[in-house]
Amino acid sequence: MLVEKIDIEHVEPCFADEAKIRLIASVPVDLSDLMPYLNAIISSATYVPQRPALTLTKGIRLVTLYPRKVTVAKADDIPDAEEILAWLCEKINYAHEHRDEIEPIYEGKIKIKPLDIYGLLPQTNCRECGEQSCLAFALLLLQEKHRLSDCGPLLREKRWADKRERLRETLEALGLETS
Repeated sequence: MLVEKIDIEHVEPCFADEAKIRLIASVPVDLSDLMPYLNAIISSATYVPQRPALTLTKGIRLVTLYPRKVTVAKADDIPDAEEILAWLCEKINYAHEHRDEIEPIYEGKIKIKPLDIYGLLPQTNCRECGEQSCLAFALLLLQEKHRLSDCGPLLREKRWADKRERLRETLEALGLETS
């Protein structure tokens, strides 16, 4: 095991949402060489070799991994942050133990934006999902606050079958739940 625990060093209120927290945590070893492998196994990750840094999302949380530290924004509370850091430890240890089997990715990956998802939705703004618009639904779909199954017209109407399948494939490629 390369990393047993990532320790929280500093906690403050989150800039984006005062009800959430942001934090800095320390990593006991230098992870620079492991970042391209993590980039390969974490679908929401983007590697920036010039820093080096690996930025990813875990639900609505924004996580940035540096060689010896981690920052997390939008965590609910300390237990939520500890859960995210434990998940990250698992990913780090998996990448370390399986690096001979993983093809590292040394460049950033394409990011999917809410407008990309919106383009695959019916764009009817029917509000069946409980949101004011399909664009709002698209954003919340990327944040894992909605599932594909929450869009009635997309699932019900045959004319949206191609978009539904492309959207399902896109969400699965991002590692997001579809049902």
